[in-house]
Amino acid sequence: MAVPKSRRSKAKGKTRLSIWKKKGEKASRLALNSAKTFFQKEKKDAALALMKEKSNGKEITGSVE
Repeated sequence: MAVPKSRRSKAKGKTRLSIWKKKGEKASRLALNSAKTFFQKEKKDAALALMKEKSNGKEITGSVE
């Protein structure tokens, strides 16, 4: 015979919800930090390449061929 499920209390429901939200918040924070790190490294590499080209006496033009 089917037995109805017992009702979950408000405290348990709110606890589960807050844990679920915190997991999402943590994942989004980690994703943002890794993206920032990636672009900082990319920016740094571009600056180093620019400095190397200037030290070699090459001029950089705006056109791409």
